[in-house]
Amino acid sequence: VDGCARDPEAALRRNGEATGVLAQACAEHGLDLLVISTNEVFDGRRTNGEGYRASDDPNPINAYGRSKLAGETAAAAAYVALGMPPGPYAPGERAPGGPQLAIVRTAWLYGPPGGDFPAKIVAAAERARHAGEPLRLVADEVGSPTYTADLAEAIVGLLGSGTVAGIHHVVNAGRASRADWARAVLRHAGIAVPTEDVPAATWTRVSTPPAWAVLEPTPLPDGQPLRPWQDATAEYVAALVRSSARSASR
Repeated sequence: VDGCARDPEAALRRNGEATGVLAQACAEHGLDLLVISTNEVFDGRRTNGEGYRASDDPNPINAYGRSKLAGETAAAAAYVALGMPPGPYAPGERAPGGPQLAIVRTAWLYGPPGGDFPAKIVAAAERARHAGEPLRLVADEVGSPTYTADLAEAIVGLLGSGTVAGIHHVVNAGRASRADWARAVLRHAGIAVPTEDVPAATWTRVSTPPAWAVLEPTPLPDGQPLRPWQDATAEYVAALVRSSARSASR
């Protein structure tokens, strides 16, 4: 995301224009296409406590969000040009005739091979503990932590359903602030360290992330939502701990 802010033109080429080229080729060859997008197509300024719905109007505030929205728009244009009416479609509703375009928006991804938020929190907690300092956690960013394994399974289900067309919000159930999520990670990792809630402005970033990054999930073909983020986080952190223990024993 910060890399997109540093080079917005490259971001637009890769996330926007390239997605349009791919969509054009798929549409011309009669192929369904599923495009992965992001919560950052929304501005994050919502204050009513509701997650963003698939039907809500995007309004990105950073280069990454703008580039991903450009990809959504270019892909939709390619399929509309070949006769696919623009979505969104109701769950299970098939676009009338021809190939289908699906846009899957997700948020706050984590999972193998690591280098993600849970792994960084574990490392930061160890540094804070050794330094005798509290671990500072961002409390004013709220989102939908989503496990990549769960997202991948949902995508497979969408592709196999034959009714992929439309915009889908696919995230683990529930919502959390960065601080909430971090404390869950520490609890499951068995790390006891003092914590301190701070605003995101404590650190300077090249990009400005949406403060409210919550997506309202759309129904999946099997009718079942993804499991709560707490359960997915617990499973993943347990795997992280086992992996770390194996590495330490070698």
